[in-house]
Amino acid sequence: TINSVKIEDYVKFSIQMLEYDTDLLNQHNKEFGTKAIHGIHIYNFENLTFAKATHKTVMELALHFCRMFQDNYPERVKRIYHINASFYHSLIMSITKSFLASPLLKKILCFGTDGWKQELLKDIDADVLPAFLGGNRTDPDGNPMCNTFIIHGQIVPERYYLCNSEKRLFNSPDAKKITVSRFSKEEKTFKVKEADSYLEWAFETMNKDIEFSVYFKDKSLENSKKEYVELVPKQRINTFYEPEEGLLKCEKVGICKYA
Repeated sequence: TINSVKIEDYVKFSIQMLEYDTDLLNQHNKEFGTKAIHGIHIYNFENLTFAKATHKTVMELALHFCRMFQDNYPERVKRIYHINASFYHSLIMSITKSFLASPLLKKILCFGTDGWKQELLKDIDADVLPAFLGGNRTDPDGNPMCNTFIIHGQIVPERYYLCNSEKRLFNSPDAKKITVSRFSKEEKTFKVKEADSYLEWAFETMNKDIEFSVYFKDKSLENSKKEYVELVPKQRINTFYEPEEGLLKCEKVGICKYA
């Protein structure tokens, strides 16, 4: 997955799924007249390899997701099951659990290949739990995988990898090329000569990610030592798959700076 989607898009998708869970709870309460506020999450780590568990991007995503979940959705979950967890799973957990709050940690139950089906049935009715997870529920044709209402994860074909996409700006004759070495930075300033002008940018990297931010200083403060005002907060962006593009309206005359 990490080879076929930008990190920020993966995060957005995760948020969308969490919000979808909330909508399902609200729909369930409306339909059955209940007041359920908690859901149960089941994560299957059956195909987790050492390479995946120790991949830098995977680790960063795991940390980012855990922080986001803890800050915004901690009370939305009753229990979190990690099933088919191998030794490699413990590598990720050893890092993520170091900053998770105790109440959330207590909700996480980790299992190897055995024992989890019985535990799931303590929280989920057998007629609701899919058969492949130890319950009785199947598709109308008897398929225990319940493909009619569950979308199972699959290996993404290499033809969808972002690395196969063409470098659009690299081949553009109008694009300016600069070299930014590790632990260094490059700044570009632009004068905003008219109020309500638009500042537009597009950039890409040959490899790795890069930090990017936009600052502004009013023309009346141009010669002063006063700091620039941050317009676009500093963020680390992966742009070696496709260009990062943006547009900003400059309401005042002054100086804009990319950094």
